[in-house]
Order: sequence, then structure tokens, then C-alpha cells
Amino acid sequence: MTPISFLSSLRRRLNSRSPQTTFGDVDISGYFAAGRDINVRNVAVVDSLLEKRDARIRRKLITKVLPAWVRGEEYWRGGESMDLPASMEFGISYVARQQLHRDPMNQLFAAERWESMDVNQALEVSSGKLLILGNSGTGKTRALHKIMHTAINQATLGDHSPVPFYLHLSEWSGPRKEMWRWFVQSIHETYGVPQRILVQWLTDSELMLILDGLDELRFRERRECISALNKFVSSNPGTQVVVASRLNEYRDTGRKLNLKASLVINEIDERQVSDFVGSFGDSLSNLNHALGRDGQLRQLLCNPLMLRLAISVYSAGDSPDFAASGDRRRSILAAYVNSAERSMKRGADAGMWLAFTALGLREQRRSLFCPDRAPVEFLPNKFKKLAETRTLLMAFLFVAVPSFILRLVMALFAPESPSKSVHLSLAFAVPITYGSLAWMVARGDIWAPAVARRTSVARSLFKFAKRLLGVLLVEGVMGISLVLSGAADDFLGGICLAFLTVLAIFPALKMARESQTLDPSEMPDRVGGEISNLVRSTVTVAILVSAATYVTLSAAFYFFRSASVVSQGMLYSPLLNSFFYVVPTAFIAALRNGGLDLIRRGQCRRIMTKAGYFPRRHKTSLEEARRVSLLVPRRGALEFRHPLIRDYLSECISGDGLHPFVSLRSTQKAE
Repeated sequence: MTPISFLSSLRRRLNSRSPQTTFGDVDISGYFAAGRDINVRNVAVVDSLLEKRDARIRRKLITKVLPAWVRGEEYWRGGESMDLPASMEFGISYVARQQLHRDPMNQLFAAERWESMDVNQALEVSSGKLLILGNSGTGKTRALHKIMHTAINQATLGDHSPVPFYLHLSEWSGPRKEMWRWFVQSIHETYGVPQRILVQWLTDSELMLILDGLDELRFRERRECISALNKFVSSNPGTQVVVASRLNEYRDTGRKLNLKASLVINEIDERQVSDFVGSFGDSLSNLNHALGRDGQLRQLLCNPLMLRLAISVYSAGDSPDFAASGDRRRSILAAYVNSAERSMKRGADAGMWLAFTALGLREQRRSLFCPDRAPVEFLPNKFKKLAETRTLLMAFLFVAVPSFILRLVMALFAPESPSKSVHLSLAFAVPITYGSLAWMVARGDIWAPAVARRTSVARSLFKFAKRLLGVLLVEGVMGISLVLSGAADDFLGGICLAFLTVLAIFPALKMARESQTLDPSEMPDRVGGEISNLVRSTVTVAILVSAATYVTLSAAFYFFRSASVVSQGMLYSPLLNSFFYVVPTAFIAALRNGGLDLIRRGQCRRIMTKAGYFPRRHKTSLEEARRVSLLVPRRGALEFRHPLIRDYLSECISGDGLHPFVSLRSTQKAE
């Protein structure tokens, strides 16, 4: 399905009473067909209201949301983002231009390489279809931020100027989903823009896609992503697309993006380094002196990222210990990380958990990590058996303990009857049975992917009503026959009554599987958001199942109360006796619909926290790591400020048997 057809279907849903043909911008054919008067104004008001709402959303995006996002991205501890020097080469050698001779700017590209061109000039000359390449730390992401600034300013000047959105291709869901669908879904989840508006903007070429992290994909996925991007560019020629990647990783694919031009960002020269550091005056005198006597340091700081880190370290009054390590790059990274950790406030854990998380991301070739999932996704193999045992035990107790307490209390306070002693003995046996059932349910799903869940109350109730109607028809015919014939008191009649009771709770039990797991690529909107989602799903399904079970069982007990086998087996009235079965059924349903995932995450987190691989006060620690520029927020996920910082931290923890990590996919395959 193309974006245009998708948009048409959305508009038909919004204007469900408007039929198929149009008069100007108004659908009117249904009014002709029905012989009604045409009320053009009422139909046109819908479009007018939608346009006003779309305009408000656009205005809020370009004046508040996107500028705030850019400020957060450019935040560095100790000051705002610096305008570092840069060295760039503009040309076409890295892009596929199949019809170069038809390009009106053919004369400009004849040389295939221009060395003195700014990133905004390159964007303008390439008509918004630009590939940015460079080695690690040369400033590719910084160039994307400059493009974001320019595009936001231009969007404020015109109602139809493209609205820029920054996305990270490392989270691309693969070729199973069309690229435009992934763009719409990712922007919707990241920035909160309704999908209907995004499809409209995409159709009208009012979207600008700024894509980073192509090099973070694996080799095969990188090639597939380039092919998918080329297909998207061909299908949407008016959409501006800017892609950034490391040079070697892009070149190794053997494929080229079908964009108009490329901008290669190189390292700066030593003269630019000296001039830039000298512009700070006495505040960086120590760094100036170090540059004057250390040629290797001058050469290293030709990398803009290393220059930025060195300035941050020396501005804080620290100095890297170059004597302890001959690797100057590692010394600057160590000094930067140590300075950042010392700046974290009291109460925030630092150190090993950051290094451990970095190691997990590096081994799994990922850039983002979700704190809600990290204890499960980064659990070391040596802790897997312990986590599994604890989770299964807690699942058993989660169902068995409430069932035991309820049955024991209800049996103790029940009036004297022949069946009271039986119920007292069942107070111990039945909870163990339910707990064992919970154990088996948990064992089958214990290493399922850690994701959020979707629950639809209306859909569940609708399905429940349909199933209940069918059950009542069958149960009514059999029950009336048993009671009227007197066979309900026989042994065979007792078996039939037990069958009818089980049949009565069948619709309620089916509701226990109504929630759906979401795609693992869908990140929560905030830290803790996925935990809240699972709690909501667990409680919602437990309430639905308990209410449905209570209604159906109470009705069944009440209907068959005249049968002696039923009346003698009940301690209380049908309305109270149903609670014996409602509570364990509800807890098993809760376990199946998010409860097990919550238990597993809690146990893994306790294990990881005790070992020092996850912060105790994780929200405080994560916020402090963001404040000192070690982490960057991505909605409900986080990533390290730069892959070089991540890689350095990952090298600080090795050789202790902590890796490889538990891979959920490989675990499922092995089992």
C-alpha cells in the first residue's frame, strides 16, 4: 500500500458518512444516492477543523518540540555546543546518479569534488538529497544538527516548508516493513505526531528525513537498508532525505544511495587545532602548553570529537595522564569519563553499570538501550539459571499464596456443614495445584522478549459476550434436562454438572489470552513507561477475567443449586462460593498478561543490582549520566553520547566471565 492510498483510507474513516465522488473538495455522491439535500457546509467543516488542528500541531512542532529536541542533543556538560572547525569535501563520487547528464547542475558537479563548501550550502545545492560521510568523531551528527537548525528556521517562514525529523537507522525494523511505514511509525512514536498528518506531509513532500546511524547496522542489514532507502527515494522524489554514515562502513557495502551529492567530513589540520584552542585564551593554557610540546596530541586532536573532549577535560581543571598509557586517545576518554562520574551527584550510582551496559550494547551491535528492559536483555549467562529459578518460584507463590489465604479464611469462618472439613483440606491441596499450573505457564514464556503489551477492553468484552451466548445455549439445554429428569443426583449427573461448570468458565478463561505483545522495536515514551504499561495490562486483564469468571460461575451455581451434589458441596451461597475459583483464575490470567514479565524483570534487576551491574536508584543515576553528557535520551531509551565513549567503557570490563550476554532469540532457538 502506498502512502497516498493509506491516507485515503484514513480520510474515509474520519469522514465515514461521506461517500465516494467529489464536488470540489466535498464528497457528495451518497447524498445524491439517498435522495437527500446536499449540505456542503457541514461536510466542509470537518476538513476545515482538521486543517486548523494540523496547523496547530505543525506550529507546536517547529516552535517548541523540535528546538527543544535539538537543544537536548547539543547539550554538553560545562557549556553549550561549540562551533568546532571542520574540513569538508563536496562531490558525487559516493552517490548513484544514473541521469547525471540531465541534471541542470551538471556543470557544478563536473569536477566531482569541492573542498570549500558548508553543510548548509551542500544541502541547498543537492536539493535536500545529501549523503554525509566521515570517520568516527569527525562531526557527522553535528552536521545533521546544523541541518536541523536550518530546516526548523525555514519551516517557521512558510506553511509548506518541509518539517525536519531526526531518526536513527540503527533501530530500523528491516525489509519486512516498507520504509515509508517505518518512517511514519518512528516519527509518530518519537515526536507524537499523528500518523494521518505524517502521511499527508509525506504525500505533499512536506517532510524532511534526517537519518543517522546507517553504519550501526550489521553488514547485511546495511545493504538491505540502502536498497530500501533507494526504493523510497524513487517513490517519493519530492521528499528531502539526508543520510549520515561512517565512510568505511558505507563503502564496504558495495552499494550507493540514490541521492544527489555527498559531503565527506575530514579531520581538521594541526593549525586549525592550535588556532581554535588559542581562541579560549588563558582558560585553556594547560591544553595550549600540552599541544606545544606533544606532536602526537596535536595529531589526535585533529579529530573534532577528541578536541571537544579534551577541551571539556581541561576546562574542568583535569589533565589526562599520558604517562600511564601510551594511548593518548584512551587517556583523554578515561579523563573525560572520570571527570563526568565525579560530577554526578550523591545518590547516583556510577562506574561499573555504565561499563557493563556499554559492553552489552557493543556485543549486541546496538546503539540504544531501554532501562525498563536492560536487566533482562543484558543479564549475563552465569546468572541465567538463578534468574529462571527465582522467577518460577515467584510465579508459583504469586498464584498459590492468595489462593491459600482465601480458601483457608473462607473455610475457617464458614458455618458448620458436612463439607467444611473437605474444604479445609482443599485449602492446602488446591492452591498447590494452581501454583503448579502457574509454574508451567511461566516455564513456557520465561524467556520471551521483554516488550510492552496491548489490551483492548471493548474487544475482549465483545468476544466474551459472543462466546458466553454459545455456552449458555448448550448449558441451558443440558442443565434443564439433567435437573428435570432427576439425573443430576447420580454419579453420571455429577460428572455432567462438573463438565457444565467448566464449560461455564470457558469464555472467561479465553479472555486470559486477549492481550497482545508489541513489536520489540517499539520503545516506551519515557523511562518506566513500559513497566507502567505492563502493570496496566496485568490489572486490566485480571479484572476482566475475574469479573467474567464470577458472573458465569455464580450463574452456573445458582442454576444448579437444586441438585444435591451442588448444594452439599457449597459452603456459602452461589455468589460467595464463586470466589474460591475466581481469585486463582484471575491471578493466572494476570501472570499470562504481563505479570510474569514484571516478575522476571524484578528478579533480574535484583540480581544485577546486587552484582553492581545495574544502578540501585536507576532513575536518579540515569538522569545524572545524562546531565554529565555520558548518555543522551531517546524517548524511553538512552544511548551513549558517542560510540567512542561506549567502546571505551566496554573495554573497561572484560575477562571476568560476564559475557556473552543472554540473547533472548538464541535462547528461544536453543530451547
